[in-house]
Amino acid sequence: MGKRLKDKVAVVTGGGSGIGRCVSLDLAAEGALVVVNDLGVWTPDKPAGKQSADLVVDEIKKAGGKAHPNYDSVVTMAGGKNVIDTAINVFSKIDILVCCAGCYAGNTIDATPEEEWDRIIATNLKGHFTCIKPAAALMKKQKSGRIITFSSRASFGMGTGPAYSAAKAGVLGLTRALASELGKYGITANSILPSAVTPLFPGKKVAFGDGLPAANPPGPEMVAPFVVYLATDEARKINGQFFYAGGGDLAIYSQPWPSQVLHKAAKWTLDEISELFPRTLGLNLVSPEYAEYKLHDT
Repeated sequence: MGKRLKDKVAVVTGGGSGIGRCVSLDLAAEGALVVVNDLGVWTPDKPAGKQSADLVVDEIKKAGGKAHPNYDSVVTMAGGKNVIDTAINVFSKIDILVCCAGCYAGNTIDATPEEEWDRIIATNLKGHFTCIKPAAALMKKQKSGRIITFSSRASFGMGTGPAYSAAKAGVLGLTRALASELGKYGITANSILPSAVTPLFPGKKVAFGDGLPAANPPGPEMVAPFVVYLATDEARKINGQFFYAGGGDLAIYSQPWPSQVLHKAAKWTLDEISELFPRTLGLNLVSPEYAEYKLHDT
């Protein structure tokens, strides 16, 4: 086992399967004490009485690590607080929070019912807030902490439904706000935009048309090491950033600074905009529908 996170306490929401499971295992492998949160319940393919979180905890303990399960839903404030309270009650503190819990629906805007919108926002966006709020309060007192959120390239509106895209875009805004607010307390907040074959996204990985190749190999274990790196002391100066991780590829997104500015001391006329925009700000723009075309054309 490694020692980069020795005696650090980590909470991983959605840690019972997919990327969350791999993150939980890799955190523990570096010495972290891990609270594995997951709603996953017993199914015939699991040992009797075992939930998803239990199985990951068993894996960690078998490898010589320390972990504890939690089964609360992150969609309520009480559930989020219970997740963090588990870390305090069992391991006495919290140093790392990784928000992997999520759900998905890809309906078009006209086919999205209100209850689906509410469910997607509640799990993917509010589910971050419910855990981050109590965790941040504790991290501020100890003047240190790592918050790692999970967004998606769907936040850019490519290849998915508007509810999921909106939730994941909200995660990016939340992450930037946290980085700005909490950085002075020694707390960092960064976001992962992953690509992997998981129970949530079981289909074959394809190129998104954004310049990044399809994740290959596409396993969720390929995402976990960079998440663990962001949790270490070595990453203490990395704050407010968005990263892609998938297959053997890592990337950083350039944001939020303007790449080009046009200035005029007076009000722009419509004729001036019509003449200047296509050869300046509008040059080489790629519209979402073109990216969608490239996605399906791959």
